Amino acid sequence: MKYIPSLFLFACLTVSAFAQNRNVDVASTGHVEKLSELFRQSAQLAMPAVVKIRVTQHRAVGRSSRTPRTLSEESGSGIVATIAHKQVILTNRHIIGDAERDAVVILTHDRRILTPVKIAANEDFDLAIIEVAEKLPISVSFGNSEQVRTGDIVLAVGNPLELDRSLSMGIISAERRRRVPGASGAVPRVDFFQTDAAINPGSSGGALLNVQGEVIGIITAIATQGGGNEGIAFVMPINAVLRIAEQLVQTGVVEKPHIGCNFDPAFSQLTSSASEERQRWGIERFVGAKILNVVSDTPATQAGLKSGDVILTFGNTEVEDDLHILHLVAQSEIGKPVVLQINRSGEVQNVTITPQAQLSR
Repeated sequence: MKYIPSLFLFACLTVSAFAQNRNVDVASTGHVEKLSELFRQSAQLAMPAVVKIRVTQHRAVGRSSRTPRTLSEESGSGIVATIAHKQVILTNRHIIGDAERDAVVILTHDRRILTPVKIAANEDFDLAIIEVAEKLPISVSFGNSEQVRTGDIVLAVGNPLELDRSLSMGIISAERRRRVPGASGAVPRVDFFQTDAAINPGSSGGALLNVQGEVIGIITAIATQGGGNEGIAFVMPINAVLRIAEQLVQTGVVEKPHIGCNFDPAFSQLTSSASEERQRWGIERFVGAKILNVVSDTPATQAGLKSGDVILTFGNTEVEDDLHILHLVAQSEIGKPVVLQINRSGEVQNVTITPQAQLSR
């Protein structure tokens, strides 16, 4: 597939030449056809594994049990996947919410209507696994999200705005995004891909594909002011997704590593006060995560970490900000010691800490 960039360049040049009413070599248009055929093949591989999910339930208006209840509907996407040797539907937890099984309806590619026999979900990582009794269409193939880079061509597949099995194309416009502008709820502790592929409400839970038709991520959120697509969407890398999904399939719960620290988000903001604090401790660059407080009887207390310490590195990785350290901890190995470099009141020192298991909600 190494010819992809040249094909895309030929396609762009050909379209540009047509737009300017120039003569175009017939041979160059063949490259456009090859590119189109590649996209068609990628879509054909993934489309049968994309499902539509509809959740209908009565929700209370307000917190009191006496308040009236209103009918609420949520629509999203999911993909049929084989995880831990079991065929399931993988989707976002925010689509399912706290709905009972009989409130969830699934529409498959071959127009079958299914209901779950089991749902396992995790709010921290915004993932859900749905099991059904029937044999499902073909499962998706997974790519390696560690190999994805900014500028890669990608395809988004889902059910945006009730338009079943829609396909859009874009690129990876950024990697390692941790803040989702306008997010109304908790943001999963993962490094998101950012893409400009057209993604709208209803796309959540759908698949982001590489040009080989492999799933490299799960569509999760959009940055929007008006509720629709504005060219910025966020996708959870599939390698991170599968680590959580395998636990949900095998046990129904997720254990995550933790060290027992809360971090100060203000220290990670680009403000004059945060800059002055960095200068005071001799931190010359915009890096590090400041500990706000340490929870008692945790790895942090055992390692001797204190409120006000600034963690500069986690293992061999430089810590960028408060969300980065949370991600690094979440991706660490339970029970495996990690060396931290910290700045304590201007003095740099090394501390060894061992992440422990914590039940994720």
